[in-house]
Amino acid sequence: MTDHAVRPARARDLPLLAAIEDAGLPMFEAVLGDLTGDALASPAPSGHERASEPGFILVAGDPAVGFAHVVDLESHAHLAQISVHPDHARRGIGAALLEAAAERATLKGHGSLTLTTYADIAWNGPFYARHGFTELADDEPRTASQLAISEDEERLGLSRHGRRIWMRRVLRAHRTRDEIADFLPAIDASPRDVGTLRAVVRRPAAGAREVLDVGHLDVTEGLVGDTWAERGSRRTPDGSPHPDMQLNLMNHRVVEFLAQGPSRERLAGDQMFVDLDLSHDNLPAWSELHIGGPEGAVIVVTDQPHHGCGKFIARFGKDALAFVNGPEGKPRRLRGLCARVVRPGQVRAGDEVRVVRPADPVGE
Repeated sequence: MTDHAVRPARARDLPLLAAIEDAGLPMFEAVLGDLTGDALASPAPSGHERASEPGFILVAGDPAVGFAHVVDLESHAHLAQISVHPDHARRGIGAALLEAAAERATLKGHGSLTLTTYADIAWNGPFYARHGFTELADDEPRTASQLAISEDEERLGLSRHGRRIWMRRVLRAHRTRDEIADFLPAIDASPRDVGTLRAVVRRPAAGAREVLDVGHLDVTEGLVGDTWAERGSRRTPDGSPHPDMQLNLMNHRVVEFLAQGPSRERLAGDQMFVDLDLSHDNLPAWSELHIGGPEGAVIVVTDQPHHGCGKFIARFGKDALAFVNGPEGKPRRLRGLCARVVRPGQVRAGDEVRVVRPADPVGE
């Protein structure tokens, strides 16, 4: 097997990973000086530690002379580490690992691959830029996992050696602002009075999604088995779960268009996707949605806004976030709406969703 051959890591490869990573320390010392006692000189995580995280490890060579470790975050793939033993440097192994990691992340359904690195060290920022990565703007929203990674780097003092940056490589071309605008007529043609429930998605843990054949709506729990009650809210005085944000609904036509593939629709993070006009004009706050017939579940649309965030960018792109939160997207509730359960019941894809509007709509 040549140095360039890349394959998934096997159990016998794992003990080599830390040694490969540690061997690269002299390269940093040649640029940054003596790193004795520095976080960069700390022993690398073991291969078994890396393998215990959700994601995958690829190695080059047999025995391994380089590796790439990619972790699955809640909205995208993240390149946690890529290392090549200095004795095998400048042979294209790092580039081969990087391309293989991007390909595998794409096959797993990820829309982007991110990393953190030094902006100005030659084999860091400039290397990744040559391979399709672009720097994230400082004001771009970050996901909770990204913020945690940055906080950990700050705690370790990595920024003392130079500017640390986030970079992203788009693996699946996102919809552009013009494409979304051109699709508005199809969204505006959504049913207004009687729609259809297209999917029910439970979030059993951070980053996890389960598409349900049957969902159980409960007045207290919301969607049974979902983590709404554990997430809390910044909109309540004590940080407890907001009762008017039990459920998030999104127009299925919107998410289908943005996701560009059924397996990616669930990444939006909403629990229910409906073929129904969710605009403020059509569904003023406190409108009821009767799901599954006269004896079925009933949810009520609340006045709580539902905005896109850093996760939405990672999944569907900056243009999508700007559009759904913009002057055309907000009135249509393209990002979706918040609701709570007022009558429990079972719900499933294909159920009728009938609108009952309040007699005296309240301005939002």
